[in-house]
Amino acid sequence: MVANQNSSDNIAESAGTVTKISFQKKKTDRRSVFIDGEYAFSISEQTYQLFPLHVNQQLTDNQISVIKSHEEYEKARELALRYISIRMRSEYELTTYLRKKECNSQVIKRVVQYCHEREYLNDTQYAEMLTRDMVNINRYGSKKMFAVLRKRGILSETITQVLREQVDETEQINIAQELAIKKLKTINDQSKAREKLYRYLKQRGFKYSIIAEVVKRLLNY
Repeated sequence: MVANQNSSDNIAESAGTVTKISFQKKKTDRRSVFIDGEYAFSISEQTYQLFPLHVNQQLTDNQISVIKSHEEYEKARELALRYISIRMRSEYELTTYLRKKECNSQVIKRVVQYCHEREYLNDTQYAEMLTRDMVNINRYGSKKMFAVLRKRGILSETITQVLREQVDETEQINIAQELAIKKLKTINDQSKAREKLYRYLKQRGFKYSIIAEVVKRLLNY
């Protein structure tokens, strides 16, 4: 009885025999794996190097599951590397992107860890880069910059630190004044100038104290 039971267990463990491994026609860097004469799955060169399958090899369900799981990771990793090669990304942006590509949470976690280990992801450096752009190109106020960085998934404490180090109060006043001067030229009804300047500079994300200082300078009240 014991011998028969062991025999049954062995049969249950085996999913089948690898009967063919061939390169795909359209994606020549990928191999198609056939089990018992039927297509089972495809793998990348990286996965093949890690799991060098061969014809007549017996595979269990668990082995196939492990191979497929690693293949999912390889696909997600390639997606991530392409995504962050275009420009710097935050961890949140990368995670969101991989979710949209229907990668599972465990695979995403592994890919994010891989990117952190190789310093492809660094939210502090990302926030510093984006802050410089928002100051020099967008000409935003600090409140607007804070909101943009939070939307990109940067932690509040990281944003606060970066803004403290990179955003100068005097420079913010000068930028706000520069914008306000241009805005004044478009305002025909001067009785509404104060109100419109306040609203405009608030939309640009400047702090109340800076707005008040600029309006006082330009309108003398």
